[in-house]
Amino acid sequence: MQNNNPWLNEIVVALSNLGGQATLLDIYNMIAENGNIDLTNYVDWKSQLRKNIYLHSSDADIFKYTVGGEMDLFYSIKGKGNGVWGLRNYKIEKTQNNNTTETVGKKRNPNWKRDELILALDLYFRHNPNQINAKHEGVVKLSEILNSLPIHKIQANTVNFRNPNGVYMKMCNFLRLDPDYNGKGLERGSKLEEEVWDEFYNDKNRLHDIAQSIMAGITYEKDEVSKQIDNEDEEEFPEGKILYRMHKQRERNSSVVKRKKQIALEKNQLKCEICEFDFFKTYGELGKGFIECHHTVPISNYKENTKTKLNDLVLVCSNCHRMLHRKRPWLGKEELKTLILSNKN
Repeated sequence: MQNNNPWLNEIVVALSNLGGQATLLDIYNMIAENGNIDLTNYVDWKSQLRKNIYLHSSDADIFKYTVGGEMDLFYSIKGKGNGVWGLRNYKIEKTQNNNTTETVGKKRNPNWKRDELILALDLYFRHNPNQINAKHEGVVKLSEILNSLPIHKIQANTVNFRNPNGVYMKMCNFLRLDPDYNGKGLERGSKLEEEVWDEFYNDKNRLHDIAQSIMAGITYEKDEVSKQIDNEDEEEFPEGKILYRMHKQRERNSSVVKRKKQIALEKNQLKCEICEFDFFKTYGELGKGFIECHHTVPISNYKENTKTKLNDLVLVCSNCHRMLHRKRPWLGKEELKTLILSNKN
């Protein structure tokens, strides 16, 4: 349905995206996420939303149209007062695939990833959302950057994906976590928002450095950072997918890594520089010539045209490699050596 009432259109779209029925809370979040209405223009935007539902539902006392007519759009799922609403005449689209019928859900935007939240939080600390709006040049620019990030497996709804209103509303989500803000902020943000906030609230310089490195990555190394690495580490890497891919690319830089390994082989020292694990001694021919490389340069130092040097690499076994990545800031080679020795004694 399309008419001159933006609230009505947004409620219909939200319920369609949510499968035809949803709680008021989920409808609130969907509309805030879509960002097609500047919610900051309203003292209480949620009451505007509820009013438009009630005005267009024969289950509500203020409904004034014909029951079952074209303006009777919504119905109460669990009875009045329970806050769960459905979209009348909601149709599930189906396609035929090898003689079977599949339900095709409405496309909704993917959840925000760590990279996106890092960039949004960096902008938040540089421009308080209470002092700007969705038309601010920083918000518009960030919207463009987020639309260029190659980090989502599913295709986004390009009409409202990370548009300026949606970006601005995400910044407003951080207000609820800010101890320096006396207001309430938008409700019900994600757990990942809290994790990113907790990590960087007291480390804003590092946050800004990482944000700059992400932008450098998509500007100068777009081909490399566009290659998805489907593993758990990419999803959990604290600095996000873009910097994880940049980091792995440096650890796999064929010419430098090959040279590092060759030097170790010539010295008969192709073993973990931390725990001295030797793949050849343990696995025989299967482990011959095998070792991993850890790139020691801090991720926040990744800038345009950064070249990998031999001294930037440490030869490590798989276990030590994961332990080096496990803590922020990263442990150094000698620190992890000391940790291993202290736990042996």
